[in-house]
Amino acid sequence: MLSRDAVLQTLKCSQSDYPFMLEEKFPHVLERILSLWNSPEGESYLNDLLQPNGRGGGRFDRDGFPDQAWQEIFNLKALYDQSRPGLRR
Repeated sequence: MLSRDAVLQTLKCSQSDYPFMLEEKFPHVLERILSLWNSPEGESYLNDLLQPNGRGGGRFDRDGFPDQAWQEIFNLKALYDQSRPGLRR
Protein backbone atom coordinates (compact mmCIF):
# COMPACT_ATOMS: atom_id res chain seq x y z
CA MET A 1 0.00 0.00 0.00
CA LEU A 2 1.31 3.40 -0.96
CA SER A 3 1.41 6.22 1.53
CA ARG A 4 0.41 9.60 0.16
CA ASP A 5 3.27 11.25 2.01
CA ALA A 6 5.76 8.89 0.36
CA VAL A 7 4.24 9.56 -3.07
CA LEU A 8 4.35 13.34 -2.54
CA GLN A 9 7.91 13.15 -1.27
CA THR A 10 9.13 10.98 -4.17
CA LEU A 11 7.39 13.01 -6.85
CA LYS A 12 8.10 16.32 -5.12
CA CYS A 13 4.67 17.51 -6.19
CA SER A 14 1.92 19.50 -4.57
CA GLN A 15 -1.30 17.99 -3.25
CA SER A 16 -3.09 19.43 -6.30
CA ASP A 17 -0.84 17.35 -8.60
CA TYR A 18 -1.39 14.13 -6.66
CA PRO A 19 -2.37 11.17 -8.92
CA PHE A 20 -5.54 10.11 -7.08
CA MET A 21 -6.98 8.01 -9.93
CA LEU A 22 -3.73 6.11 -10.39
CA GLU A 23 -3.55 5.47 -6.66
CA GLU A 24 -7.13 4.21 -6.52
CA LYS A 25 -7.57 2.31 -9.80
CA PHE A 26 -4.02 1.60 -11.01
CA PRO A 27 -1.78 1.29 -7.94
CA HIS A 28 0.58 -1.07 -9.78
CA VAL A 29 1.22 1.64 -12.38
CA LEU A 30 1.83 4.29 -9.73
CA GLU A 31 4.16 1.94 -7.83
CA ARG A 32 6.15 1.33 -11.02
CA ILE A 33 6.35 5.07 -11.75
CA LEU A 34 7.63 5.67 -8.22
CA SER A 35 10.19 2.89 -8.46
CA LEU A 36 11.56 4.41 -11.70
CA TRP A 37 11.18 8.07 -10.74
CA ASN A 38 14.85 8.73 -10.06
CA SER A 39 16.18 6.54 -12.85
CA PRO A 40 16.68 7.03 -16.59
CA GLU A 41 14.13 4.25 -17.26
CA GLY A 42 11.38 6.47 -15.85
CA GLU A 43 11.23 8.52 -19.04
CA SER A 44 10.73 5.52 -21.31
CA TYR A 45 8.12 3.99 -18.98
CA LEU A 46 6.09 7.21 -18.85
CA ASN A 47 6.42 7.64 -22.62
CA ASP A 48 5.22 4.09 -23.15
CA LEU A 49 2.19 4.67 -20.90
CA LEU A 50 1.24 7.65 -23.06
CA GLN A 51 1.55 5.80 -26.40
CA PRO A 52 -1.68 4.64 -28.08
CA ASN A 53 -0.30 1.12 -28.47
CA GLY A 54 1.88 1.16 -25.37
CA ARG A 55 1.10 -0.06 -21.88
CA GLY A 56 -1.62 2.54 -21.37
CA GLY A 57 -3.09 2.53 -24.84
CA GLY A 58 -5.96 0.85 -26.56
CA ARG A 59 -4.40 -2.52 -27.22
CA PHE A 60 -6.71 -5.31 -28.26
CA ASP A 61 -6.56 -6.93 -24.82
CA ARG A 62 -7.82 -3.87 -22.93
CA ASP A 63 -9.51 -0.50 -23.29
CA GLY A 64 -6.73 1.75 -22.02
CA PHE A 65 -6.81 4.30 -19.24
CA PRO A 66 -9.78 6.53 -18.41
CA ASP A 67 -9.28 10.21 -19.28
CA GLN A 68 -8.43 11.24 -15.72
CA ALA A 69 -5.68 8.59 -15.50
CA TRP A 70 -4.26 9.70 -18.87
CA GLN A 71 -4.17 13.27 -17.59
CA GLU A 72 -2.42 12.25 -14.39
CA ILE A 73 0.22 10.31 -16.35
CA PHE A 74 0.68 13.26 -18.69
CA ASN A 75 1.10 15.58 -15.68
CA LEU A 76 3.59 13.18 -14.09
CA LYS A 77 5.57 13.05 -17.34
CA ALA A 78 5.74 16.87 -17.37
CA LEU A 79 6.84 16.85 -13.72
CA TYR A 80 9.44 14.18 -14.48
CA ASP A 81 10.81 16.24 -17.39
CA GLN A 82 10.93 19.43 -15.28
CA SER A 83 12.96 17.69 -12.63
CA ARG A 84 15.55 16.66 -15.22
CA PRO A 85 16.59 19.83 -17.08
CA GLY A 86 19.36 18.04 -18.99
CA LEU A 87 16.94 15.79 -20.90
CA ARG A 88 16.56 16.18 -24.62
CA ARG A 89 13.51 18.15 -25.69
